Amino acid sequence: MKRKLAWIGAILSGLYLLIIGPLPFPVMDPLPFIDEVVALGFFLKCTSYLGYDLRKWLPFIGKKGKSNTAPRPAGKKDVTIDV
Repeated sequence: MKRKLAWIGAILSGLYLLIIGPLPFPVMDPLPFIDEVVALGFFLKCTSYLGYDLRKWLPFIGKKGKSNTAPRPAGKKDVTIDV
């Protein structure tokens, strides 16, 4: 069911970006580009849920970065001492 909803969301937001997004509506759109940004974010989340990573073709959208923490040594465990 979630995959079907993700497919429907990806198709609808993709069609919005392709068809309605480029149309000029200066009178009806008080905050231009806000609705396109929301549709693009929704489209990227739906496609990433489906397994397609489209962020590599969009340089202005950063990927989730790797954490800067160093990996733990194999033999050590975290010890918490409660006093």
